[in-house]
Amino acid sequence: MIFFQTHEIEAWINEDAPLIDLTSHLLGIENQPSRLSVRSRHPTRLTMMEEAARIFELLGAEIIFVMPSAADVDAGSLILQVEGRADALHRGWKVAMNLLEYLCGISTLTAQMVSEVQQVGDIPLLVTRKHLPGMKKPMIKAILSGGAHPHRLGLSETVLIFENHLNLIGGRDSLPDRLPKIQAAACEKKISVECDTYEQALQAALAGTDLIQFDKVEVGLLNQWCSQLKTQFPQLKIIIAGGIRPDNIRLYAQSGVDGIVLSSLYHAKPADLGVTIELL
Repeated sequence: MIFFQTHEIEAWINEDAPLIDLTSHLLGIENQPSRLSVRSRHPTRLTMMEEAARIFELLGAEIIFVMPSAADVDAGSLILQVEGRADALHRGWKVAMNLLEYLCGISTLTAQMVSEVQQVGDIPLLVTRKHLPGMKKPMIKAILSGGAHPHRLGLSETVLIFENHLNLIGGRDSLPDRLPKIQAAACEKKISVECDTYEQALQAALAGTDLIQFDKVEVGLLNQWCSQLKTQFPQLKIIIAGGIRPDNIRLYAQSGVDGIVLSSLYHAKPADLGVTIELL
C-alpha cells in the first residue's frame, strides 16, 4: 500500500492550523480530555484510514479504534475513535475528515465500478493520472482501496504514443520505422498507441505495437473492432478509455477489451461521514 512520510501528514495539519486552535483557546477548552468518534452515514469503502489516525497521533491523541483501508462498512458503523486534549481533536478534525470524505468517496465509487466489471470477467479497471497536482498518493491509495489499478503512474513509467506525439514525427505513417527502434531501446516495456478508428488501429498493429488504446469509441463499434483485430493479431492487447460510466461499464467490459481506462472516479461524490466530539 502507499506509504506517507511523516512530513507529508504534518504539512496537512500545518496548512489548516499553523499556530493554535483559536476557537478552543478562546473557549478555554484546550485541556479538556475528550473523545472523537467518526461514523459512516451510508455503505462506504474506506481508504486513508491509517493516515487519518496518524494525524491525531501526531497531535498527541491516542487511537482507540480504527478500521483498515479497503474495508467495507455499513451505515452507522464506527470507523475511527481517538481520545486526547480537546484542542488536539479539534485541530485534527477537519484535516482528517476532508481526507476521508473526499477519498472514501473515490474508493466507494471505484469499488462499485469494479464490481460491475467483475460480473463480466477478470478485466482490470485502470485509473488515469488525471488527478489534482499534489494529490497523486492519496488518490492512488483511494483507487487501490477500491480494487482498481493505476493506468500510468507517470510519464517515466510507460510508453503511450498519442496523436500529439505523432504530429511531431511525421504522422502515423512513421510508425513502422519508429516502433522497432523504440521496442529495442525499451525492451522491457510494452508499446501502446492511442487510436480513434479501426483503420488507425490496424495500421498500428501492422507496425508492431503491443497495445491499442481506443478513445471514446461507441460500444457497438468496439465489439466489432476487438473481434477483427484479435482474430488477425492474437497477441495484441486492447483497452478502451473515455465515456465510461456506471450505466455502461458492463457493456464495455463485454466488448472484448483487455482493460478499461477511466478518470471519472476522481470526481466521485464525497462520502458522508459524521463526527462527534464529547467529554470523557
